[in-house]
Amino acid sequence: MPVDKSSTSPSSGRLFLLALLLLSVLAYGAMAVWFPLGPNVSRVPPGDIRTFAATLPAGLAYAALVLALFALLAAAFRRATSHRMGPGSLRFVLAGTVLLALPLIWAYPVNATDVFGYVIRGRITSAYGESPFSSPAAAFVGDPFMPLVGEWAGDTTPYGPLWELIAAGLTAVSGDNLLLGVLLFRGLALACFLITAFLIWELLPDGRLRSAYTLLWAWNPALLLTFILDGHNDALMLLWLLLGRWMARRGRPAAGFLVMALAALTKPVAVLALPFFFLESIRDLPAGRARRHFALVALGGVMLLAWLAFWPWADTNGPLQAAADLGARLSREATGGAGFSLAVWVYVALGQRVAVETIGLVLRLLFLGFALWLVWLGARGRSALRGAADVFYGYVVTALNFRIWYAVWPFPWLILDAGQHAEHTDTASAADYRLRLGFWFLLTTQLSVVVYGHLRVFVLGGDQGLAHLIGVPLVFGLPWLLSALPWPLSRPIHVA
Repeated sequence: MPVDKSSTSPSSGRLFLLALLLLSVLAYGAMAVWFPLGPNVSRVPPGDIRTFAATLPAGLAYAALVLALFALLAAAFRRATSHRMGPGSLRFVLAGTVLLALPLIWAYPVNATDVFGYVIRGRITSAYGESPFSSPAAAFVGDPFMPLVGEWAGDTTPYGPLWELIAAGLTAVSGDNLLLGVLLFRGLALACFLITAFLIWELLPDGRLRSAYTLLWAWNPALLLTFILDGHNDALMLLWLLLGRWMARRGRPAAGFLVMALAALTKPVAVLALPFFFLESIRDLPAGRARRHFALVALGGVMLLAWLAFWPWADTNGPLQAAADLGARLSREATGGAGFSLAVWVYVALGQRVAVETIGLVLRLLFLGFALWLVWLGARGRSALRGAADVFYGYVVTALNFRIWYAVWPFPWLILDAGQHAEHTDTASAADYRLRLGFWFLLTTQLSVVVYGHLRVFVLGGDQGLAHLIGVPLVFGLPWLLSALPWPLSRPIHVA
């Protein structure tokens, strides 16, 4: 059989990828020019995409730019699956990530301004010596940056003690320089993103698809916008989880699980993934003493880590009070103040005849049952990768509030699961479908800002209810349809 040189030459595949990469860099550069960070860093109130794209045509132009970036990623992924990238492919992918990230570091966080909150809450400790678990930002009325917290000014931190320790350290360096503070948090997110890409590479099977799946993470527009543009701390949360997984796969399951626990001490939602990796480690160990030793070290170590992490915030009641304050804060957020979510869609679709809190309670009960079922499947041998992806997605669907960065939580596990099944024809199809679903979900969540901003204001007459009725099916329903259609953009190609 003749050899198809176009599918085997590393140089031809890499040159095409380089061209796609440079086009993407230009698109991100356009964002940095369109909404620059420097002149707007102290904007009060904080801006969003509609601040910088103030008309309907501008909003549609932003949506087209996002679509173009996803199309470039899909083309790069397909090229990487059908062409050998040759030696140094990981360095090529990571160098490309840095190039893509550089313009975004200097762009305003138009989709989520949480990074300003990181700086301000970090200053609660570094500048005022108070605890962000008991003191909201609004208590520091003299702080020049406090107005940038926006709607969260009256709330204490929703993040874990490890994150607040890191935030205090970064803001101790930045001091009263807000721009430096934002850049430091973005630099941390970029470092986490790059290390996570390396860990995904390490966790994927050694084969010709390894580069393609790593690229699907490292060059992904939704992830770059979430982690670099918005500087979101999910980058650190996911890093801990993947680092723990990497350690466990290399014969250190107890140490790996303790590293995973750091994710929950960074952002508490990470606790949802821990049971699946705990059960997988138990299954992989021989029955008897080895399993008991792992359980003792893992569970005892988690309690010790939590105690130590909350200790710097201890008052006269000890670390438990800080943990209780965080628990109360998360409970308030989970049970009230519904925003963009499936619960609100049901509330509007039912003509507002059933209280949204009641709908939220039903959905939380459904999620609890779903999570317990997933744990049961995990105990019976189902992959921890699938369990983690599914439990995060289940939480996203049933939560009273949905934020666009929630969509990133299942994605690394979908990549690793698809990578593990890529060479097995009997299971590759299902894993690929799940990965396509995650890919499209990332896209629709990024487009939701145009639906709730520009479409709501300029087309729907400001009607929030209509925006919900359109936006929720778009974000949560459209990925299922797109993943089932045999379009080139939606169906990755595997090479035998």
